Amino acid sequence: MFEKINDKELTSQSQLKRFSEKWNADPDFKKQVSKDPAQAVCRYNLKINSEEIRRLLNEYASQNGEQDSISPIGTLEQIFSEESDKDISLAALPKDFRFKAWRERQIARNESLYKKCYQDQIIHAPFAVELSKGCSVGCWFCGVSAPRLSDLFLYTPENAKLWLEVLELLKEILGSSAGAGFCYWATDPLDNPDYEKFCSDFHEILGRFPQTTTALALKNPERTRSLLKLSREKGRYLDRFSVISLKILNQIHEEFTAEELAFVILALQNPESEQIIKANTGRLRERNQKQIQKKAELSEKLSQEEDSSNPGTIACVTGFLFNMVDRTVKLISPCRANDRWPLGYIIFDQGTFADIHDLRATLERMLNEHMSPTVRSNDLIRFRSDLQYEKLADGFQLSTRIITRKFRHQNYLRELGEAIRQGDKTSAEIVGLFNLFGVPSEKTFQALNLLLASGCLDEEPTQKTLAYAR
Repeated sequence: MFEKINDKELTSQSQLKRFSEKWNADPDFKKQVSKDPAQAVCRYNLKINSEEIRRLLNEYASQNGEQDSISPIGTLEQIFSEESDKDISLAALPKDFRFKAWRERQIARNESLYKKCYQDQIIHAPFAVELSKGCSVGCWFCGVSAPRLSDLFLYTPENAKLWLEVLELLKEILGSSAGAGFCYWATDPLDNPDYEKFCSDFHEILGRFPQTTTALALKNPERTRSLLKLSREKGRYLDRFSVISLKILNQIHEEFTAEELAFVILALQNPESEQIIKANTGRLRERNQKQIQKKAELSEKLSQEEDSSNPGTIACVTGFLFNMVDRTVKLISPCRANDRWPLGYIIFDQGTFADIHDLRATLERMLNEHMSPTVRSNDLIRFRSDLQYEKLADGFQLSTRIITRKFRHQNYLRELGEAIRQGDKTSAEIVGLFNLFGVPSEKTFQALNLLLASGCLDEEPTQKTLAYAR
């Protein structure tokens, strides 16, 4: 990848990238640039001239119609795009056909929840692994409500053996798509002192070094430098630092050169930044709910924001979520945060494992119970509760604020929609009912399977079957 950018380009574009980070994070910096660009860049030790500033702002103004947010350009932007595309492409190719069918219909479901510009950013990674229990950072807006750090999965001989076995099992089930997984969730990777060892094993077995997102880049700068160097040596050219305050951003810029952070996206979560919309999920959602209780008129406003521009999730896994400390595994996929799924993802199933044999059995059960590529005879057939159902003259349609899907041009589809809307019949009962009216079983099953594949049928676990999932 480095052959795509020479030293001169790297220096130039990393300085432009740093300028964009200050621009996007700091309103005062914007004012300074508008007033006196040369003085502003000198104050922050940026090696960029006025002509480059003018070109950068003009280019993004022409593309976006405004100058509120700018980002890296040129070869760096291409490298970031290629890295993201590689992970998305890998994630889309699970080896197990059941997993593939299930993943595709969860993506279809998500397409009806989010605007395309946001949906396209979700890689739907096949798995994520937590190597600790909780997180030491404690961000007030944490989208997955990470608990405080309480335990670590260290690289002991026993744990290393289990870790290697888990990676081999995932490779067996997922094939090359396992390389799109990563090793954090409601955790910060750098809380674990052995994180790099786990990542090196990941690369050795799955063929790709996992992407890192951390809010602890400044905890041990030399360790951070070593991790970034290892990441590049193993072929990973995109990592992320979470930046939760302007003070931290300035400290990061002081500690690391622009070239050192050329392949690190700074996720600007500081209050002054207009770059990132914080999803109304997890800890932020809890805070918003308290505000609603205190001030009832906020309810409608927050609801409108969530429906229009707020994605309502930061989840990016459609697959397995492991915690190696507790030895738990969940089957999850993104959704808009709601009262049942306040963390912005559905938990379809979960279990524990004592060893790799337990885990193999648990994953195989999840594959069999939740990932059938077709409807089964005893499946209760009903539409998702968030879809608006409407009868048509020759069929029916299902809608959200984002998308409308129409099923029509077959005489029996209007009646089929009504039968499914009632939500009290299995697929076998629906097929039997339409047999009475002369509709062949194959035709009814075909229609039901089309609805399943399009993400329109309800697959959420009932409260009874997953009462312990939170």
